[in-house]
Amino acid sequence: MIGRKTVKCVAVLGLLLWGISVGFAQEIVNLRSYSDEQRTRIVIDTSERPDFATSVAKDKSVMTVRVRNVSNFKNAPANLKFVPQSCVKSLEKKLDEKDVRYILKLKSCDIKKYFLVAPNKDSKNFRLVFDYANAQTSNQQKSAATNTLVNGIDLSKPLSEYERDLFIEYSESSKGGFRAMTKEKATEYNRKLKELREEYKNAQQKYEERKANSSKKSSHDDEHEVVSEPLAPPVPVKAVPVNQPFVIVIDAGHGGKDPGAIGKRGVREKNVTLAISKALVNYINSNKQFRGYLTRSKDIFIDLDRRSEIARKRRADLLISIHADSVASGSSSARGASVLVISENRAIRENGKILRNNEHTKLIGGAGEVMDQSVGNPYLATAILDMSSTNSRSEGNLLANEILKYLGSFTKVRKSTPIKASLAVLKAPDIPSLLIETGYLSNNYEEIQLNQPNYQKQIAYHIYLGIKSYYEKYPAQKMKSRQESYERVKKYQGRRSIKVKKGDTLSSLAKQYGTSVKALKSVNKINDDNLSVGQTLYLP
Repeated sequence: MIGRKTVKCVAVLGLLLWGISVGFAQEIVNLRSYSDEQRTRIVIDTSERPDFATSVAKDKSVMTVRVRNVSNFKNAPANLKFVPQSCVKSLEKKLDEKDVRYILKLKSCDIKKYFLVAPNKDSKNFRLVFDYANAQTSNQQKSAATNTLVNGIDLSKPLSEYERDLFIEYSESSKGGFRAMTKEKATEYNRKLKELREEYKNAQQKYEERKANSSKKSSHDDEHEVVSEPLAPPVPVKAVPVNQPFVIVIDAGHGGKDPGAIGKRGVREKNVTLAISKALVNYINSNKQFRGYLTRSKDIFIDLDRRSEIARKRRADLLISIHADSVASGSSSARGASVLVISENRAIRENGKILRNNEHTKLIGGAGEVMDQSVGNPYLATAILDMSSTNSRSEGNLLANEILKYLGSFTKVRKSTPIKASLAVLKAPDIPSLLIETGYLSNNYEEIQLNQPNYQKQIAYHIYLGIKSYYEKYPAQKMKSRQESYERVKKYQGRRSIKVKKGDTLSSLAKQYGTSVKALKSVNKINDDNLSVGQTLYLP
């Protein structure tokens, strides 16, 4: 189905993005243009379904088409010739790593429509087609077209005029003044003519439905809502971290075989989350007090349990998972960012699993070591784990509130307070964790926003401001306890440990390992002579 936009909305469009994610690079095969007194058409031929975005300057003097991840980016076509009546003046090619940007300078152009044509028996390539209408012609028709434009088809214009335009496009004028087609062109023309007539018929039906339902339609459900691109946030500059910085692990949700939510325009959650996460880590690493790491830096799948393990290996002080929301029903009215924290019930269940499966040794921040020494006293182990979990949830809530405040200063938030949820990625009792839903891909407006590079960077920047505010507001006790935990763990690293067996005493163990009872008590912070079977002791 060919997607179309209204002339009214596109005429004032500040930025429109439409991305279709791909797992591999495509080649730009060819550039073509066609012009007459009414319009200019530009066609970009690609070997695979293109992942692309477009932006238009507010004064409509420049349009940029970005084709992402191009394998022949250096040798991609760079030239187009435009006839005098063309409303496109020139084209310039620029590179951004493997992305190819075509910068088009316009003169009195309106963007009439753009669409993607899939390969068929006559062409093995995808064709990305942009139509630019002469502004004078467009303005003359705008009033009549406002209420009769459906899916890019102006129903005030008879079908015969569209058929004539199509015939002109596929035919060439001979010396005798007659227009003719090659056999190949005729085959393609007949197919296009059939599509055109079907689309015109569908547009007429949709127009009647739209008139009947116009009073019920929500403005948020308007497919043609104007979406302008925000200005880029400050550019982060990587800083040299202090000794033992505050470590923040950023988890880009989904990835690889798991695309996550997919919007109506084909924008995939896994690509949005990776772009925002990379930008966020860049901002984190611009602060010398912080050090940021990614759970994934490319399009790969990582099991949910593995994400917490990656954070533990980095000795993370915070774990933040980035996602984009979607409504299963397909409704596009829901919108806004939100921040989720683990619910108390889920935390209790996860703590129970850790105790039953003897997984406490994985925990960081000192809790694992203390629990290891509490063998034989299950009540103490439970209390320690609950304390660690409660502390992490408390810190997570404080952080969530700061992030929501800063996100709300830039974009719409669904709820101004953290939402409690039962999510596997938040289950670590030893690391304050939260999940950020950056918007709804099921919402027409937010799908476009979430695919905009500057919007992604602004979201990342405002999350970073929330983290920075949290760090500056609540530093003293939390950072002190973290540092003490770190030093306690560091103290025992590299020491030989033993398990207390039945019949062992401090004096017998001291004699066996060539040390003293006093040294054993000092290293292990033991105040009496009592030992428990299975207890871990560290040797001096």
